[in-house]
Amino acid sequence: MENETLATEMLRELKANNRKWFIAFLVVLVLWFATIGGFLWYISLPIEDVSITQKADGDSNHLVGIGNINGGKSDSKVQETSSKES
Repeated sequence: MENETLATEMLRELKANNRKWFIAFLVVLVLWFATIGGFLWYISLPIEDVSITQKADGDSNHLVGIGNINGGKSDSKVQETSSKES
């Protein structure tokens, strides 16, 4: 004969429910750290340096070179040249 009271039954259910919540918490914690790790990996990737040159039509030959369009500092300077064709 098993002597199970209402209190012991409730404690057993509470223990099972707490175990489920603890496992869910651990899953969320692992996913959170994976997200942070993925973000840190993404921001550490090398940045591709892009240069754009544009030539304007008109009376003068105007050439502008723009380096590092990502907004950071660049070693290259903006060069402007203009000359009239005769």
